[in-house]
Amino acid sequence: MKLTSIPNGAPRSGGRVTHDDRTKRIIAAARTIFLKHGFDGASMDEVALNAGVSKRTVYNRFVSKEELFDEVARDACSQAFSFSVGIPEDAPIREYLTDLARCILESRLSRESIALLRNIAFRSPQMDSLASGYRTFGHDPVIEIASAYIHTQVEAGKLAKCDAGEAAQTFFSLVREPLESQILFGLSDTVNLNANIPRHARRAVDTFLAIYAAA
Repeated sequence: MKLTSIPNGAPRSGGRVTHDDRTKRIIAAARTIFLKHGFDGASMDEVALNAGVSKRTVYNRFVSKEELFDEVARDACSQAFSFSVGIPEDAPIREYLTDLARCILESRLSRESIALLRNIAFRSPQMDSLASGYRTFGHDPVIEIASAYIHTQVEAGKLAKCDAGEAAQTFFSLVREPLESQILFGLSDTVNLNANIPRHARRAVDTFLAIYAAA
């Protein structure tokens, strides 16, 4: 099952923004700069230089720095947090949840995703596109897939009776923490993720099933 990105190419400002080759280069350049320097440290001159276009070309497509980075924020969120679950839903519960947990962690803990999450934590109160992009791509789809799966397993008598939405939130929190915060705050790094992610995923599922497994 794949958590897919919602299309984000709707024109803005009366159809100014189109996804031609130069627009794609501008968005890609702005995304790299935004993730490296944040919104305040990014400049339209640097975007134009890195995209290989003139500053006028940038402003022909995006009337302001804010409009460009609104587009970049949603584009970055849609790509960073999209993933595929590799096993079918009729697999054993522990196997399915462990694979789901691993996929969530792999999508969130790449270097680019960590840079994006830091920007989200810092800028989302002032930048609604980051907040809405995170909800749309980084939070709600995970809760929806986990909640639907948990509901199915409760109905089948394989998990204890519970509110599936609340259980999904618990699962998501157990999967993310403490590894995500450790990396976000520089207390750990991404060097050993190949070993840390499977181990953390198993631990999260063990804790979740200790709470929600059917008696």
